Amino acid sequence: MRVVSFKVDEELLEVLEEYARRKNITKSEIIRRALRNYIMNTNDKPFITRRIKIYS
Repeated sequence: MRVVSFKVDEELLEVLEEYARRKNITKSEIIRRALRNYIMNTNDKPFITRRIKIYS
């Protein structure tokens, strides 16, 4: 996997950290799942040219 950096406001980061702690999963995994879900559920799919590999 490659590393991607992005900016997030402090409040959202706190929510992410708390959620990760409670669910006992990494912040990276939560972000991957959220991004995958967002992309797969958008109505503007013509730009998607290949399948997204689902990691367990």
